[in-house]
Amino acid sequence: MGVSNIQEQQKQQLSKYKVVIAYDFGTTYSGAAYAFTNPSAVTEVFDIKNWEKHKEAPPPPPPPSILKRTINRVFQYSGTTWGHLFPQSTESLDVNDTTDHGPHKLSNFYPKVPTLSLYPRLNRKQQKNNLSQRLTLSEWGYDAKMAMLKPNAGKDNVILSQFKLHLDESLNRPPLENGLTPLQAITDYLTALHQHTLQELSHGFAKNYHPDTFRYCLTVPAVWSDKAKSLMRQAAIQAGLISPYDPADRLILVLEPEAAALYCEETMADQVQLDDKNRIMICDAGGGTVDLIVFQVNLIKNSENSGLPNARSKRELKEVTKGMGESCGSVFLDNNFHELLKTKLGIHVMDKITPREMNTMMDYFIETIKPEFDEADDYYLELPRSVKVKDLPSDVRKLDYDGFLDDGILQFSGKELKKEVFDPVVNRVLSLIEHQYRQVPDGQLHHLFLVGGFGSSKYLYQQVQNLFQDTKVQIICPEERAALAVVRGATYFGVYPRTVISRISRRTYGINVNEAFDEKLDPISKRVIAIDGAVRCKNRFALFVKKNDELPLEHSIQKKFSILIGESKNLSLKLYATENDDIPRYVDCPGVHCIASIEIPIPKIPNMKRMDRMTTKIRMYFGKTEIRVEEKFPNGEKYEIQGDFDAIDKYDS
Repeated sequence: MGVSNIQEQQKQQLSKYKVVIAYDFGTTYSGAAYAFTNPSAVTEVFDIKNWEKHKEAPPPPPPPSILKRTINRVFQYSGTTWGHLFPQSTESLDVNDTTDHGPHKLSNFYPKVPTLSLYPRLNRKQQKNNLSQRLTLSEWGYDAKMAMLKPNAGKDNVILSQFKLHLDESLNRPPLENGLTPLQAITDYLTALHQHTLQELSHGFAKNYHPDTFRYCLTVPAVWSDKAKSLMRQAAIQAGLISPYDPADRLILVLEPEAAALYCEETMADQVQLDDKNRIMICDAGGGTVDLIVFQVNLIKNSENSGLPNARSKRELKEVTKGMGESCGSVFLDNNFHELLKTKLGIHVMDKITPREMNTMMDYFIETIKPEFDEADDYYLELPRSVKVKDLPSDVRKLDYDGFLDDGILQFSGKELKKEVFDPVVNRVLSLIEHQYRQVPDGQLHHLFLVGGFGSSKYLYQQVQNLFQDTKVQIICPEERAALAVVRGATYFGVYPRTVISRISRRTYGINVNEAFDEKLDPISKRVIAIDGAVRCKNRFALFVKKNDELPLEHSIQKKFSILIGESKNLSLKLYATENDDIPRYVDCPGVHCIASIEIPIPKIPNMKRMDRMTTKIRMYFGKTEIRVEEKFPNGEKYEIQGDFDAIDKYDS
């Protein structure tokens, strides 16, 4: 398809949808943004920042204790019961400073909302009676977090966190509490997020447009299976973003690293001088997953008269290596720190710490240590009053050379945190980056963008710099809005979905068919006799796309198959996928998984009778984020399905 045709389709879509709303459903935090699709203006993205009930929430706790390392004591604010984690370097802070650089501002504002959901707690009998299916969400986001700070809140309530990770089947996470399913939990959260966003939009210019003219973009990790993407589409429909009868393109699932790439290309292309044929790597390091992707930037010529904004019509992105990723985001740093606390305090001391106290300890690790960690600094944690120094393990007391434990302060060396908390996770990220870099043709990589909440980590940035110190690769972390790169990029994607012109297939795809039996190759167990007496081989794998194939945006493959009329009333179409390098002969080979099972009614064809063979055409589109399947019969009847993958077998992505 030529550039002019693509641009014409793009302009038609801009006239169809007036507002694009993007949701970045994250493991720890989620974001929302929107834009208007005015084809004659440069797109401006608006962030949703006013999260539910912020004005009604109690004021933030007093600033953390400022540790004066040189005089070995703690200065506390009036009313502070116990302190928070701070590096040695905080001795330079003025505790009375309320400017943007003062302690009040260290974690005062974050433009996203916690991915937390609060439900009434059910007992086992209630769960057995499937009451969880009728549970309603009590609170979400910041309100859920505040509700759990109330005394004994955990007795009557269940708070769900990190439930996005349940869609990564490789993690084998334990079931959610209350008998909730991941689909139900995600649907409930998306419903609340969506309703709040629409309420915010009703205060502005977007209220002038009918909701039917809203297009939605929902971000998903690149490492997710097709089944996981399908569940997100189902959740979006159940949450009311779109209806099952809307055009499929009204809801676009956007790969998170692709969204980040569009954000970087849109906002930083001129600053970093993205030239024609430059290659960029996106490392989207979030709370749960780390996704990597490499694009080649292609400059479009003769696009001045396209009718599109010049800033957008100048560049296209072409994927040049198969993207990769892993669940090794920043929540795994949290897990490591929690384990380190167990080691230092001992199980019997940990048992005395209330969930509320532990949440506060973890919050200040997350908000203070993670973003600015430096192995050259020491860090301190003021313990809750329930912890007595005499109860601590003897080896911890012996290592307290500076006597901090006498003041109820637990000390962490930078080397200790580096070894036990940061390096086990950061090294996995570096390994992914190194492996992705080795796949780049001729090693020609010009820029590496670090985005996402974890991507803004000072320590991760330093380690990536060290990894590429002998190359010419420029490492870039957006100074502003790194955490919003994905949601803002997804908004750009919704306005200009054709900026990404080709992708690399991450898997091999095919369908199940019965083909002629080959006595030299096929085992007797697969030999079947059709009703017309033909000897066939069952469960053959009919290839559509190979792993690592380049897939242009509108790429489709059509194949013809023969159906024996009278053998069945429905055509049972099963789509299979594998990450194996070799093309399988059968659909039940090791590593091959069924990702979709579709029943299509076979229509009555004039002048055809039982035992006649009918030719049907199956066309599949693989160039977009989701696979689309079309089935066309000789009488012109056509069936279409996109993204509806209800896998029976487990698919390990």
